[in-house]
Amino acid sequence: MLARCIFAVLLLCALPVRGEGRIEMFYLHAPDCPYCAHWEARARGELLASPEGKAVRYVEVRGETLRQPIVARHYPPEYQWVYEQVGPSRGVPRFLLAIDGRITVSAYGTGGYSQVFLPALRAAVANRAAQPRTGLYNKGGAHARHDPS
Repeated sequence: MLARCIFAVLLLCALPVRGEGRIEMFYLHAPDCPYCAHWEARARGELLASPEGKAVRYVEVRGETLRQPIVARHYPPEYQWVYEQVGPSRGVPRFLLAIDGRITVSAYGTGGYSQVFLPALRAAVANRAAQPRTGLYNKGGAHARHDPS
């Protein structure tokens, strides 16, 4: 697990910033998922208040139940590209990191969040902060939730 985390961080640090340097985080969850409820109660607020949370666009994608996969109709229309890259998702909570419209990190569970996703997110935000800013630079900080029901 640690090796995957280190690999993800190194990969993100080596990636050139393209386009706007846009960083987006996607949180996939279901209302009957106890692990999702645990993450929401303990970590979501802390993330959104952190410098990393304020620097990225945060999007929640809510499935209907653990028994059914999260599919295209659960994603907001402007984020169908995420579904096209990851396909149906049965495991939640799932955390996706996208840089300039490309999913670069996918982590499952609260352990994956803290051991893989969060270090990769921190590295991506630090990498973007180190890049020169342009007029098209997107600071992020927007939060969206999508509930198709």
